[in-house]
Amino acid sequence: MDQETPKASEPEEDYPPVIERELIPAPREMSSQASEFLRDGRSRFKQVSCFDFVPSNYENAWNLLNGLERGSFCEWGCGLGIVVGLAEFLGFNASGIELDPELAEAARSLLRDHNLNAQITTGSYFDSNEACDYHYVYTWPGQIPYVEKHFSDIATSRSQLLICYGQDFLKCMVPRKTS
Repeated sequence: MDQETPKASEPEEDYPPVIERELIPAPREMSSQASEFLRDGRSRFKQVSCFDFVPSNYENAWNLLNGLERGSFCEWGCGLGIVVGLAEFLGFNASGIELDPELAEAARSLLRDHNLNAQITTGSYFDSNEACDYHYVYTWPGQIPYVEKHFSDIATSRSQLLICYGQDFLKCMVPRKTS
């Protein structure tokens, strides 16, 4: 959950540029490999020196991702890459973007250690123009309007923004259709 505030001006007047779509979890037990990956990832928390790192509720993310049609997935502000790895275990073509270089390298290391292929890019997701089926983000509350605007600017007609409002509450947002 770390990301710089974008340099852009305030969100446009037609805020919000997205609307909510129902998100239905599909609880599923994790495979032994996914459980081991999650355990290992959590054991590495003490190595994180990034001041604003806040972990997601990974079991909640797993169950919500399991309810989605598989496709391309990118976690914005991916931290240790745990949600990225879980998405790959569920069959998504997963990737992540992390602003903090040390955290991005820690994510790459965790994924490598578990023979996962997801790619982690170092940089700001506000500079990313890569559209995919699902963007997952756990951002600071004050950044939500900027995240929604950026998503709306790069989204395709099938893109969905999975945005955490705290550890236990996730919403699915889609671009507002213009008339």
